Amino acid sequence: MGRRTLVLVVREDGRFDCRVAHWGVDADPFAQSRPLGSAWSAATVRELLDATFEQVLVCDGSVRRYCVCWLDPRLADPGDVALARTDDPAALRAWWVEEKSRACEAVRSGAAETVRAELLAALRERTDAVHLPDDAPFLRGAR
Repeated sequence: MGRRTLVLVVREDGRFDCRVAHWGVDADPFAQSRPLGSAWSAATVRELLDATFEQVLVCDGSVRRYCVCWLDPRLADPGDVALARTDDPAALRAWWVEEKSRACEAVRSGAAETVRAELLAALRERTDAVHLPDDAPFLRGAR
């Protein structure tokens, strides 16, 4: 299965050159990705983000990695995601899979009302920063 990664290169004009990798990226996000679009606004980038991506890399002199974490406990809304800042995406992804499995079990048991909030709280405790897609600071260097 692919590990879709969105690579965002911050331009001097505040827009973004976007690239996508279907098998993830390791050492060289540019060599391991292909162009997706140029001069995108922050709003366009936010509209693109959904649970089909595993990671987002923001390149603005340094590289910041975010895991895309699907929050919807019913697994119905692919746009209900959070972006979790981490320097160890593999460890966060493994932990998140376990958290999400517990959340899905809680939904099956009838506790769906609080599951999303609990997932988001657990994610905030575990990571350096968490941003919802409509919260653009992750695009501007907020850590």
